[in-house]
Amino acid sequence: MTSAVQNPTRVTVPGRRSSTADASRMERREGRAGYVLIAPTTVLLALFYLYPLAQTVFYSFTNWNPASGETNGFVGLSNFTGLFRDGEFVRAAGNTALYVVVVVPVTMAIGLFFAALLAQPFRGRGVYRALLFVPYIAPIVGSALIFSFILSPLGGLVNGVVTALGAPPIGFLTSEPWALVSVIVFSIWQGVGYTMIIYSAALTNIPQSYMEAATLDGAGPIRRFFTISLPLVAPTTGFLAITGVIGALQVFTQVYVLTQGGPINSSETILYYIYNQGFVFFHGGSASAAAVLLLIVGILVAVVQLRVINRRDPIELN
Repeated sequence: MTSAVQNPTRVTVPGRRSSTADASRMERREGRAGYVLIAPTTVLLALFYLYPLAQTVFYSFTNWNPASGETNGFVGLSNFTGLFRDGEFVRAAGNTALYVVVVVPVTMAIGLFFAALLAQPFRGRGVYRALLFVPYIAPIVGSALIFSFILSPLGGLVNGVVTALGAPPIGFLTSEPWALVSVIVFSIWQGVGYTMIIYSAALTNIPQSYMEAATLDGAGPIRRFFTISLPLVAPTTGFLAITGVIGALQVFTQVYVLTQGGPINSSETILYYIYNQGFVFFHGGSASAAAVLLLIVGILVAVVQLRVINRRDPIELN
């Protein structure tokens, strides 16, 4: 008896191959369209960010003179090592670190306080929010000029109160340590509105059922804030911490307008040091090296903060 091995019959679905080919062509067209759409942004990013960044890194290893445009040879790491031997840079770095440590957490704390205070609906709440937010959207140069008039030892509002109390006028912008303190106070006043708005949005997204359940359990407003509101806005706190530190490391305008880094570099920051080296003394190599170091510090701080935030356990409320 002969046994025949029968091969399984291959069933071909009509139009299946053509539909697969059409889908593949559609994906390729969509991919090309995506590249076309991101091309302008990519070109602008490369032209106005990546290329200047590469130039800065290159100039940090040379004796570049911004006035003449000459690089005057490759000097290796001399610009970087020279920064740490420069007492002015060391002091500017210390001032910047102090500025970051004080301004960022204080601004966030005050912003969270006002956000929680204005979380409950009441008459005129929008007006108060707008008044707190105005300093952030106002031109920083104009605000700093007004602030300098307020702190002036000759007819300034603050010194008027000081002299009325029987004390001599204080040179807030011309004496140590008041110059750096004035810059810090101005920056906190200017940034509170932004943190308040961000925290207000985060507090609004907290489900009211959590608050109602806590109220039924006998929790008062303060306990509800620390046990429910504060943990649930932790992601917002992390975001504000990262952006706040990066922005604080680049503080310049208020220093330039209020104190010009004085007196005796007591309020000078790293970015103001870079400005002086590059555009006042034309030491472009040192300025570029300081800018590269500032970029590295900013990246490291952001990476550390992101790792700390990612390690946090997810918050669960039963």
